[in-house]
Amino acid sequence: MSSIRRFKKEIRYACGDMAYELMIASHAVKGFDSEKTPEIVGEIASLQVDALSKCSFAFDKSESDFENRKAYNEARHKYTVAAFAKLHEEVASRMQAIVDKMNAAMPQEIKDAAKKKA
Repeated sequence: MSSIRRFKKEIRYACGDMAYELMIASHAVKGFDSEKTPEIVGEIASLQVDALSKCSFAFDKSESDFENRKAYNEARHKYTVAAFAKLHEEVASRMQAIVDKMNAAMPQEIKDAAKKKA
């Protein structure tokens, strides 16, 4: 259970940080396309709600379907690991899409200055 709890905390922190950075950029950066801000904040909120609701997994087999408890636990563990990997991949791809939208709203001068520093 601690891994589910940790994953939920990471989702909340990441979504909160992205929304915070977006709001700061929207108000502090001249030339930022602030008309896109409400849409992006909505996507961040949607991502958080969807990810948190998908954190609970139900293994579709019972212990009686296996020859012993050890086989059941191994199968359940494999299922959970695969489900978390799929969820993590989905969340990461949606976060990347949101970050891309945030970067698209940034003025070109800021992007060029950031590339020069890197």
